[in-house]
Amino acid sequence: MFDYINPTILPLGFFFFFCSLIGVIGNAIMVICTIRTKRFRSPCHLLICATCIADLLHLCGQFPFCVHLFANREPSQAHRAPNLVFLVTSSQAQCFYILTIPIVGFTTGGPLILSMGIDRLIAVKFPTKYRYYQEEPVTYVVGQLAFPTVYCIVFLIYGFLERNTDVKNQITCSNPLSLNGTSFQMYTYTSGLIYIAVFFIYLSVYVMLKSNKASARFKNVFRSILVTVGFVLLGWVTTTTANTLSYSVSSDVMVIQLIQMYAGITVNFAAASNVFVFYSINSEYRAVIQSMFGCRAKGGTPVFEPSSTQTVTKVGPARSVSQPSVALQAKAPAARRMTVL
Repeated sequence: MFDYINPTILPLGFFFFFCSLIGVIGNAIMVICTIRTKRFRSPCHLLICATCIADLLHLCGQFPFCVHLFANREPSQAHRAPNLVFLVTSSQAQCFYILTIPIVGFTTGGPLILSMGIDRLIAVKFPTKYRYYQEEPVTYVVGQLAFPTVYCIVFLIYGFLERNTDVKNQITCSNPLSLNGTSFQMYTYTSGLIYIAVFFIYLSVYVMLKSNKASARFKNVFRSILVTVGFVLLGWVTTTTANTLSYSVSSDVMVIQLIQMYAGITVNFAAASNVFVFYSINSEYRAVIQSMFGCRAKGGTPVFEPSSTQTVTKVGPARSVSQPSVALQAKAPAARRMTVL
């Protein structure tokens, strides 16, 4: 049935198709959870949602690859299916245009993970200041999204300038080939720097949380993020290592491309795993996802964990016992109730 496809590439086609399909659905569920749940409107949850959108767009880039792979028919098979003899390929420039939206996804993925780490670092190290940032969540989130947005725009422009318009050079379109020449090299190098920063920032937050009396809800959210980041870092390390070693392992272009394509399995697995990680670790996301599909929490347990809400009361000067109690009651509304997540 698939005898026209190189047997070494065929498993990749099936993996990328099903992994991308599951990942797109899973990340869409995470986005819907954020939209329909008011409790998920905090800056942290909005950044998680933005990361899921980026991963969703990234995974969509595998569908053109699957179309190019499975739709091809070799001319030698003409006697079997004369009406289905064609080759589905594209020039590098056409591949760039086809995968413009997935490029947005995989170029913003790393910077968004960095933004989530910075958000958690501020929340742990400067909790009082972070509470006031939560009062202006739109301004704060826009500020956190500034670097991912600029980074994405830079590589969209760079990729457009470096595109290869030679139609004689036909390729099977895939995410790594959407950026041509030095644009892809620069993306690889800068991604490496970003993930090194990600490693140290999340390590710092983890160390601080070990000696910090943060709420269980805060720690559960961070644990969920940490697991997904661990998958991403593993994927980046394996992909970068494979891309580097592939040129020394063989001089055959086909072998080099195979090594690099198989190394991309971990990256795509990480992008597709968000919903499974948050469902298994975070009871808030689990409850919302269950409610989306008509399931109820077992044993009448509360849908959400206890909030990490803290009450901060403005303390005034000491008052005489003879003062009317009305004066104290008048100050009660001054107490401010703020949540740190």
